[in-house]
Amino acid sequence: MATTINLERLVGRCVLSPRGKSIGYIEEIRAEKDGHDLVITEFHIGVYAAFERLSASAIGAAVLDAFRLRRDGGFYRIPWDKIDISNPTQPRLLCPMEDLARMKGYPGQSQDQKKPRKSRAKR
Repeated sequence: MATTINLERLVGRCVLSPRGKSIGYIEEIRAEKDGHDLVITEFHIGVYAAFERLSASAIGAAVLDAFRLRRDGGFYRIPWDKIDISNPTQPRLLCPMEDLARMKGYPGQSQDQKKPRKSRAKR
């Protein structure tokens, strides 16, 4: 049986790690149509996700760089099944924090578009 949740209750909520530490805020929710329903596919968490929601990701990255505020953990694409939303006021990550590194992305890039980083050989 599907759970019905008002999305406006989730956007802007702080997501907690399994240990209770904040990993960021839900800035965007991606969903796909499934018959008459919309089904959540992933959550976008972090400061870059906020810029994505405002369609200003490139500008936002430049602003963060200008003020030297860019840091790791700025954007996560978290699959729907990795966040517990049974309590919409306190969404909680269901996977270890170490798994978040594999869920990093860039605003405007889907999970299947992510390319592995090339390693550079030392000379």
